Amino acid sequence: MKTWLALITVFLCISCDDGGITIESFDFDQATLNYCYQEQGYLFYVLNDAEIEAVLAQVTLDPTVLLNDGVYSIVLNGSSQKVVYRIFDQSVTQDYFCSAIPPTSPLIRDEYTADSGIVELTSNIDYDDFDGLTQIQESPLATDTDEDGIPNYYDLDDDGDNVPTLFELDLFNTDGDNDPLTNPLDTDGDGVPNYLDPDDDGDGILTINEDSNGDLDPTNDISDTEIGADYLNPEVAEGFNTLAYREHTYEVTSDLTVILRDLVLVRSGEEIIKDILILGVLPRFLTQDVVMTPTLD
Repeated sequence: MKTWLALITVFLCISCDDGGITIESFDFDQATLNYCYQEQGYLFYVLNDAEIEAVLAQVTLDPTVLLNDGVYSIVLNGSSQKVVYRIFDQSVTQDYFCSAIPPTSPLIRDEYTADSGIVELTSNIDYDDFDGLTQIQESPLATDTDEDGIPNYYDLDDDGDNVPTLFELDLFNTDGDNDPLTNPLDTDGDGVPNYLDPDDDGDGILTINEDSNGDLDPTNDISDTEIGADYLNPEVAEGFNTLAYREHTYEVTSDLTVILRDLVLVRSGEEIIKDILILGVLPRFLTQDVVMTPTLD
């Protein structure tokens, strides 16, 4: 009987052991990644379901590096780049982590600091020109109809005629299918929709040059009010030498995945070793509005 009790005791100790120490659970599989920005840099953190354990990663970095696709690795140094695992004496709320003044409760029962490891930040970049078309609708993504250096999927004027793509689609949705590409405008009926046609009315004058007032906007140059803008009126075929594209804008967003690798957490000689700990994903972690004017060759 004593032998069985001894074996049971050994089994129970092993079952809650990680790296030679006894910890609460270290289970963050279902945790939601959150973050805040502080004077010390970015603080990424996860809180377990019981709300008494947390992993915190504090890093300093230039956030603009995360506006490019790729992996950015930060080696922990215990000061400006550090990770801690905390166990609290009672449940803790999200407000605890980003308070300007540290709250007096709950108390930190145990804390382990990373002696070594890497914070891996993977940035997945997306672009949006808000032209009414999705990236799938503008595939393949390398397509650049007007060859202005901006791929169609984030070029607000795909054909480079100074009329935004948004104004050259199925504007009236007469078929009711809410798909801008099923019946896009094709003024001259040549089979090329206006948003990809540099000469929308087929009069031999490029749309970009049917800009009599020279304001880089062909939509407000109207000789016949009954028909509309000159670039849609084949009876008006007077061209002007337009020397520039209109200003372009698009949005860049970064979805961020935070992973801890080769993590060694220590406290008074005790260790928790984790080869990999996926903290989670932060959709639209960063956004940037880009304003630029492509060169008209």
